[in-house]
Amino acid sequence: MEQILTELDSRLFDTLSKSSNRVFFYYADVKRNIARWSGPAVEYFGLPGEILSPSTLWDEKVHPDDYAEYQHSFIEMVTHVTPLHNCEYRVTNARNEYVWVNCHGYMNYDEAGYPEFFAGFVTNMGTVNKIDPVTGLWTGYGFRHDVVRMLEMGQSGSALQMDIDNFKQINAAYGYQYGDKVLRTIGQKIIRACGNNAGVYRMDGAQFAVCIRGGREQLISCKDAMLKEIEEMVVDGIRFHIDYYIGATTFPEDAAFIDQIQSNLFYSLAHAKQEKTTDMVFYSRDLSETRNSRVRLKSCLKRSVGDDFRGFRLVLQPVIDAKTEELHSAEVLLRWDNEDFPKIGPADFMPVLEETQRIIPVGKWIIDQTFSIIARWNQLAGAARLPHVNINFSYIQLIDETLKDYVIRKLDEYRLPHDILVAELTESCKIEYSDDLARILHSFRKEGVMIALDDFGTGYASLMVLKDIPADIVKLDYTMIRTIKDRPKDRNLVEFIITYCNQMEIEVCTEGVENEQTLGIVKDAGASYIQGYYYDRPLEADEFYEKYIRQRKQALHS
Repeated sequence: MEQILTELDSRLFDTLSKSSNRVFFYYADVKRNIARWSGPAVEYFGLPGEILSPSTLWDEKVHPDDYAEYQHSFIEMVTHVTPLHNCEYRVTNARNEYVWVNCHGYMNYDEAGYPEFFAGFVTNMGTVNKIDPVTGLWTGYGFRHDVVRMLEMGQSGSALQMDIDNFKQINAAYGYQYGDKVLRTIGQKIIRACGNNAGVYRMDGAQFAVCIRGGREQLISCKDAMLKEIEEMVVDGIRFHIDYYIGATTFPEDAAFIDQIQSNLFYSLAHAKQEKTTDMVFYSRDLSETRNSRVRLKSCLKRSVGDDFRGFRLVLQPVIDAKTEELHSAEVLLRWDNEDFPKIGPADFMPVLEETQRIIPVGKWIIDQTFSIIARWNQLAGAARLPHVNINFSYIQLIDETLKDYVIRKLDEYRLPHDILVAELTESCKIEYSDDLARILHSFRKEGVMIALDDFGTGYASLMVLKDIPADIVKLDYTMIRTIKDRPKDRNLVEFIITYCNQMEIEVCTEGVENEQTLGIVKDAGASYIQGYYYDRPLEADEFYEKYIRQRKQALHS
């Protein structure tokens, strides 16, 4: 290793290493998997020595939550997407504390194009400049400095933090250099909109903050002017729309210390994202209590999953054939009983399971429990067995590489035909639809599994998604169905969608049918299946068997 470094002038490396105890230099021989780190880096990060062999010993120090992004940067270099490495992540220091660092590097390749050596430097984020090099704005450190100064001078103020939600798509579509230009343009437009009485800052990633002297009304005016400038933008002749979320707080009314102010901004912004609202969300005690309740909910769900899924249970709601009024399927729905959250429903705990990715083990538990129940029913019912069962799948579940094999293995284990399963795609699949997800869905269909598009007509769903998602069934959301008997326009829309789907040979299931008048409308429109309280509510498994499977068996033998 020393000989290699001599060829590249080891003395220069040593000189640079000694020039700063805050910027840490490194060099790696990629082919030999050996790295050298500067002396100050060894001391600050608690490395075993200047020479790391293998060089991946550094990887073990990276925070698990940041590792995927860290690794992605190296994959881009290895696959020649870019030779540049620029990544922010957390690593442990000598005291085993996680600290934020910014890592810059450059990959060199041999004549055959293979990675050869890699060099760069790591900067402790506590020592970065107060000016953002991309936008020329003050950074988060400048924000903290200005707010602290206002507090020390006894001044009242308010602040907002905005997150550009679709910035990754802009980068992906037009490249990082163009993305930097977009960020600069946004910063300039915010300055122009808010005037000289506001401080404007580039925070982490695609986030901006604004701080003003004044209360809510002044901040709202600033926000309105800012959004007028940036919602529709043209950069280098390209027009695009900015999606955003905004959190806000006042001080010292809401908080008198900088850390609490930033915490308030974090919670209010997180709430805006959770609610998917474009309104500016101000921090409040109620919001704080909601956030604390969500933290407790996460903890309780974690314990339940870890304790063999304690408290989870399944209920089933019948799906009826519109022509024969016979049982066509049963949709499996998840319930959770917990003494700390006695009245909680799926709309509250399912997003938390998805956010924490615990929906992956819970989803597999649902699959195993469902197939076990159906296999037992089949032994008892014979020819009256359940034709189909609908199970909901989120985007997070479907992109889990182990899911499909697990589903097929469980179907075979319980000796169930593959087409008994109808995989219902939740709203997240429509929002996050990608080529990878398309491949996964087609692979399910090749195995005989049917695909249903759930909650159609809500959120981002439109007829256009039907050309991309390989759906056998479309389920019209109950929010569309409940108004069709009173609103002619809603009725016409539902009738049009059903007709359109039938022409595309896609069957339609209407959810939320609660009365005979609504039933008649969707039947006349050509719906294939009906689901709703008109026929039945979700039932416990034993109750469903007695009411539908046993009666079906008796009817066949009578």
